[in-house]
Amino acid sequence: MREASVSVGESAFEAMGIETLLALGREAGIRKFEELACRGNGATVRVEVNSRYDEEALEALDCVDQWTHVSETGDGHLYVIAFTAPELPESLAEKAQELIGTCDPELRDEDATLSLVGPQESISGTLREYEAAGVFPDLERLGAYEGGSHPLDSLTDRQLEVIRTAVDMGYYEVPREATVEEVAAELELDPSTVTEHLQRAERNVLTRVLS
Repeated sequence: MREASVSVGESAFEAMGIETLLALGREAGIRKFEELACRGNGATVRVEVNSRYDEEALEALDCVDQWTHVSETGDGHLYVIAFTAPELPESLAEKAQELIGTCDPELRDEDATLSLVGPQESISGTLREYEAAGVFPDLERLGAYEGGSHPLDSLTDRQLEVIRTAVDMGYYEVPREATVEEVAAELELDPSTVTEHLQRAERNVLTRVLS
């Protein structure tokens, strides 16, 4: 298992077609950013901002598939936004299925960083797909994945949270005591996002155990 740490700058956001979405977030004052699910050519993110988005402008963006103002958090606002980068190929979604996921994405003032974790060929293939679309990530580090040896160490923090919640609620009992929809409601996530996390988590744990 390998890990590549990469960064992308402002020109990459423009090449992906999501520069306006990012600009709206910065205008609202991004305080905290968390990726809930990655689809390669898009993602579902949870964003905490100082003030409400320009929601009319957010609604008008073609790249935004769905958005929800989740709550007001005392001195800020919490949103969940699902988007698809219009300039990225759908083949990136296929490559993303081969990875554990994109881990610990971080938005900085002028760029963003993230880690790609998975087999070497899958990481290389993902980077080639980005480059073919005119997005040129800067490779900051490539090396062995330094996660622990326990099977659960192959999961991202979000995957671990989802699968633990599913276990606690009886999703894996026979017969099942909870549905995907009930797990999603507990986590305040979309059922399709929970399904994706469960599938990736199950695959990653089984791959680690069987290997």
